Amino acid sequence: MINTLKEIFHNTTRSLEVLYVLENLKDVVRMDANQLEIEKIKNFCHEQRLFLEISDFKIIKETDKGKGAFSNTARKVPLNYPEEGLFHLYISKNKNKATFLKMMETKGDDAAVGEMLGYPQCCIDFFLENKESQQRMQNDYILPALKNSEGMEFDFHANYAVRYFDITLLSHFPHNFSCKDSINIAKKNLECIKKHSKELAEYFESKLKCAVLYTEHDGIFALEDYNLKNNSLEYKQILGTVNNQLLGTLRKNNKMEVVSKNEIKIGEEVLEDIGFMTFI
Repeated sequence: MINTLKEIFHNTTRSLEVLYVLENLKDVVRMDANQLEIEKIKNFCHEQRLFLEISDFKIIKETDKGKGAFSNTARKVPLNYPEEGLFHLYISKNKNKATFLKMMETKGDDAAVGEMLGYPQCCIDFFLENKESQQRMQNDYILPALKNSEGMEFDFHANYAVRYFDITLLSHFPHNFSCKDSINIAKKNLECIKKHSKELAEYFESKLKCAVLYTEHDGIFALEDYNLKNNSLEYKQILGTVNNQLLGTLRKNNKMEVVSKNEIKIGEEVLEDIGFMTFI
């Protein structure tokens, strides 16, 4: 099933969202799609008896700096806007829920949208509290979540930082990386994945168990096969969203000193205003 979904929805994250609907883990989901993808998605939804609603607006995404081709920032434009854009799709087994989610998003009711998408209330409140400040940046909530988190070692189920590599068990920003409600959702999602593909579940678990170096504009780096002892971190492999000087420095050294969850030292270079966290 997952391979079939990937043929239609193209990436793992979108495919899993639909799988969660089919397996009754989610009542309704929202995702982006371009005009060429929509026809194939329509046919799939018809075959699976899913209800599909399409936004009455287009969205123009702005690619984030330092996060690969990922985009957290988008603006709504009318359907007749001359530039090509994406559409929001709302998919559910229940027509009313797909329709209502579309209505709530059109109204800009973020609280209702989050509730319908099954996000924990603590995480909805967190999003609303930080929305204004994060939209002035790149609309990424990783650093505020880390600030809310005690320590820097967390359950791998809550690793939302590596979603930039199309790997995540969550579709919302957790309010902190120890959020019990978020972890419970992630655990159920992982069991669902395991039911359909043990190989993908094992891959997810191995990739989510990593150390993460997060920067706002200079890349996000998953440090794999790591060992952290007495604030000294050694690692064997790196996944990065960008190929830049920082990635080169990380590869050259293969170790760093962790001063705090917002400061590290690589060789003689000190990086501040970053996020560092480990997931086990």
